[in-house]
Amino acid sequence: MNDAAHVRHHRFESSRRRLQLAFWTQLAFFVVELGGGILTNSLALLADAGHMLSDVGALGLSLLALQWAARPPTAQKTFGYHRLEILVALVNGLALWAMAGYIFFEAAQRLSQPPAISGSPLIIIASLGLLVNLFGMYVLMPSREHNLNLRSAFLHLLADSFGSVAAVAAGVAIWWQGWYWFDPLAGIIVGVMIIIGSWQLVREAADILLESAPRHIAADEVQQSLESHPQVKQVHDLHIWTIASGIYALSVHVTIDNHSNRDCLTRELEELLRRRFGLEHNTIQIEGPDFHDPQVCPLIRLGDGAG
Repeated sequence: MNDAAHVRHHRFESSRRRLQLAFWTQLAFFVVELGGGILTNSLALLADAGHMLSDVGALGLSLLALQWAARPPTAQKTFGYHRLEILVALVNGLALWAMAGYIFFEAAQRLSQPPAISGSPLIIIASLGLLVNLFGMYVLMPSREHNLNLRSAFLHLLADSFGSVAAVAAGVAIWWQGWYWFDPLAGIIVGVMIIIGSWQLVREAADILLESAPRHIAADEVQQSLESHPQVKQVHDLHIWTIASGIYALSVHVTIDNHSNRDCLTRELEELLRRRFGLEHNTIQIEGPDFHDPQVCPLIRLGDGAG
């Protein structure tokens, strides 16, 4: 196992253990918070419990995607299952938006006639929920930058932490001043925070599925770097895209003179792309100056005259 493969394996095992721990703690407390929301009749607490359920689903999907992404490539899926993590991240982001929409709808119904809510149990249960969410965030924090899927799970817990804070604030307002209207208001604040927090996640996942160039790699800089090589005359048909988190691919056509050593040049350009831009999955087509000249390189019509 080379160094890069060893690092990837270590990250996988560490991420898997952290996801499992976060998943089971969230699942256990969801049951507690759901029961508390029903007993106290609090929208803020029920919204937080619903969001925690989405956390459980998101963490479960993330764990499943992480397991599948580790599978080796096949003849049909030559890049393996890495793109599955992007699909899960997108589903998680859209699930957050759906949850925010439900909170807005329910809050609109309750603002006009706020129901009576028990403040003290709301404060206690929401505070415990906040501790559970903070623990889950602490567990996932070291892995969130390596994987968009894990970042989506982290964002679920972060948004749920906002929900717990809002539920605690609603409980304090109800217990101290009897402001029952504060509960649906807290739910609306949570919904806004959920949308703001997940916007970047959904946009990044959509960009990857649309095969956009990575945001940290400028295509014009890559082209200039390739064309700065003394043996390269021109670069065209340059494409850069993201397969999954940290896995980038490039294809490009490079025009040279006929006196260049094509094998050595290809190796030099691949090393340049790897060291300067972190691009390791590269397809470089080397073309001589007569490549597009039909007089020098006439097209052979394969299959003509076949019986």
